[in-house]
Amino acid sequence: MSAMETRVDPKASFSADTAGHQMTVLLDQGTYRHLRFRRPTSSESWFEIVTSPGLLTINGDMGTFTFSRLDDMFQFFRRADGGINDYYWHEKLLASDSPAKPYSPDAFTRRVLEDAVGQLDDAEVEGEQRSEALAELQDSVLEWAEDEHEATSALAGFSHDLFDFADALGEHDFTDYSFHFLWNLHAIVHGISQYDAARASEEPVAA
Repeated sequence: MSAMETRVDPKASFSADTAGHQMTVLLDQGTYRHLRFRRPTSSESWFEIVTSPGLLTINGDMGTFTFSRLDDMFQFFRRADGGINDYYWHEKLLASDSPAKPYSPDAFTRRVLEDAVGQLDDAEVEGEQRSEALAELQDSVLEWAEDEHEATSALAGFSHDLFDFADALGEHDFTDYSFHFLWNLHAIVHGISQYDAARASEEPVAA
């Protein structure tokens, strides 16, 4: 997830991006479904949800992601509270056109700092010595966080009397869920909710 993306809330962005979208049901035969969501006069931020037994694919402007878990994948993703379960649903991801959990500069910075602060606390380092150590970490390592190769190389080569990051690269996870992945999870939940509402109404769901 890029630094720009971390400043954007995926759920709020999804709501704004899809305001005015309408659902068209292209196929609705048991667990075989094809739903399309877009504005009548624009394809911006459009998406579609396609299911078959054991599979659900969401495709559109925000990428393509395919999941597998239950025979009826609407049952798997249906959420009355409108929330998402990024950790569990990521485990059921079969394929995508972009990484769902790529390297994250924010995750790198956060986890290295947590490690560093923990080491300083354990050594009871305070005051100016603590500030100087963290400043050196910032200048030598965290300054390079935007680029994965440069960041991990800087961490691997960093040497300081108060820090030991010898095992950090193997122990820490510097990835986080991408904006596109989270946006699509909200799209799936919303799409199923719209489908369920249409099915429950007396109006036909097919276009």
